[in-house]
Amino acid sequence: MTDAELDRLADLIARALLERRSDVPPAASRDSWVPAPIRPAPPERGGEPPVWSGAAQDLGDVAPSGDTSAPRFRPSTAELVRATRAAAAGQAPPRERVTRESTPHLTRPRAAGAPAIEVRIGVSNRHVHLSASHLAALFGSATLTVARQITQPGQFAANETVAAVGPKGRIDAVRIVGPTRGETQFEIAVSDAATLGVEPPIAASGSLEQSIGGVTLIGPAGKVELRRGVIIAARHLHLSPSDSRRWGLRDGDRLDVRCGQGARGATYHDVLVRSGDGHATELHVDGDEARAAGVRTGDTASIIGWRGPSAAKRKLVTERDVVELARKGERVPADAILTPSARDRAVALGLVDR
Repeated sequence: MTDAELDRLADLIARALLERRSDVPPAASRDSWVPAPIRPAPPERGGEPPVWSGAAQDLGDVAPSGDTSAPRFRPSTAELVRATRAAAAGQAPPRERVTRESTPHLTRPRAAGAPAIEVRIGVSNRHVHLSASHLAALFGSATLTVARQITQPGQFAANETVAAVGPKGRIDAVRIVGPTRGETQFEIAVSDAATLGVEPPIAASGSLEQSIGGVTLIGPAGKVELRRGVIIAARHLHLSPSDSRRWGLRDGDRLDVRCGQGARGATYHDVLVRSGDGHATELHVDGDEARAAGVRTGDTASIIGWRGPSAAKRKLVTERDVVELARKGERVPADAILTPSARDRAVALGLVDR
């Protein structure tokens, strides 16, 4: 190839390169011969925003509380202004120091190899404790006659009995346990509740806040319709002061107790300890529980586990809750857990101590 032909070939190559570079955008041509990528146009928005966009997320309640009906986590400005003005005008509750209860104790653990704790079983069949007014209405008298003393000091099984009538059935000869109390309490087992057609709660003796009515007591002189006081008594251990000290168990402890032998034996959990001067050591289970474990009054049960009273679950209070408490004129519960913003707001409104 001659020199003239080589020069012409070089000229053609240069022109081809110049023509190719003319197709590349100016910015890209300075850096690279590779064509710049072209970003596709985003789709048109019609109605709802795409899922991947932040606009599709509801960020109005970034720290939701238990009340999901509220549109926002923080209270509105108007609510804060009203609460602040109420506090400034002296309409908020006065600041007063709240005494916190001490942390519930834990039962002392028993030493390794210590002998098992055995207690006497007392089967507590259905019975009723009457108030003085109900006793007079049923028997026309304010006095009960003693049939026999029972294990617990000062208490006795009376000669008098009543009939109990519920929506579905009747139970005759219900024993009265004396002496009279401030409020009538009718203690039955689950099978008794089914016979009467009622559904009472399981509760400790004397705790009638959640008790029910729906049962009529009938005596020789009249009848009484109970509006409350019917419970299924929770199994419990009466504990004398001396045994309490000897075993390291205290009022309010919860126990695991083994009743019965062999295949019919059963372990009852969450048995409440009732200890004090008016108690003699005896495990009380109702008739259904005794039959299930194959035990009777006078048999023994073994305590195999114990723990102290559990602390109540503490409530979480948010800033919105504080504003609501201020509106109602109430203080923040002493055992509540406050969020940082809720504590600042509560201090400002005088609902808690600094």
